[in-house]
Amino acid sequence: MSNLKAISAIEYEVAKIGVTHSPVPDHTFAMGMIELAEFCELIDRTTANRYRNELDDKRAKRINDLKGVAA
Repeated sequence: MSNLKAISAIEYEVAKIGVTHSPVPDHTFAMGMIELAEFCELIDRTTANRYRNELDDKRAKRINDLKGVAA
């Protein structure tokens, strides 16, 4: 897999977390993608950390959004 394909796949999963119905398992899946891409040296640590932070923020926001709908 090329670096561009890995980055595209990760960015897609990170973007998708904002509208998912199940943010926790989707977060776990995307985090695994980031970990694997970093381990395989397809992305560097700085980029991986940026994706992790963005993913965590989007998951937290989505969970709050879903709680608001349920209330």
